[in-house]
Amino acid sequence: MQNDMKGIIQAAVAEEVGKTMGRQVELLEQIAHFLGIESGPTPAASAPKRAPVPPPAPKRTPAPATGPAPKRPSSVPVRKYVRQEAAPKPTRAGPAPQKSRGRPRAAGRTVASVPSSSPSPATPVAYEVGQEVRYKQGRGSFSAKVTAVDAKAKTVTLARVSDSLKVVRPFDKVTPA
Repeated sequence: MQNDMKGIIQAAVAEEVGKTMGRQVELLEQIAHFLGIESGPTPAASAPKRAPVPPPAPKRTPAPATGPAPKRPSSVPVRKYVRQEAAPKPTRAGPAPQKSRGRPRAAGRTVASVPSSSPSPATPVAYEVGQEVRYKQGRGSFSAKVTAVDAKAKTVTLARVSDSLKVVRPFDKVTPA
C-alpha cells in the first residue's frame, strides 16, 4: 500500500515537473547531446527507481604521467591565459611616494601671486610689548596685546583682550592690528 502510494506521488510529481520544466528539460538534453554526454531515460519516464548518486569527483585531477592527453571535443573552449606563479616584486631604492591630500592646487598659481594674510617668516615683523595685534587660534581670530617677544624662538606671548588669557603664538599666526 505504501509503495503504491509512493509510486503514485512520484508519478504525479514527475508529470507536474514535466509540464512546468518541459522546455528547460529539452534544452538540457540538447546541451548534453552537444557536449557528447549520453543522456539516459528521462526521470519522468522512469520515476519509481532512482539511481544511486556517484560521489563528487575531485576538483583537480592529477595529469596522467604517461600517454598523450585525451582529445577534447572542438566545442570545449581552450583556456588561453594561464595564471603565472607570483614573482617577487622588485624593491625600491627610495621611500614610498607621499599621497596628496586635500584640495589640489590651482594650475598657474605661484607663491608670489597668492596674497598672504599674514607676514611670511622670511620677513619677520618686529613686535613690541603693548602692541595691539590679532592672532589665529583654531577657526577663529582674536584681538590681543603683546606681553613678551622671543625673537630666537620666533614666538610672541599675548594677552587676549576679551578675557586676558595668556597664549604663546608663532610669528606667522600673528598680524599687526
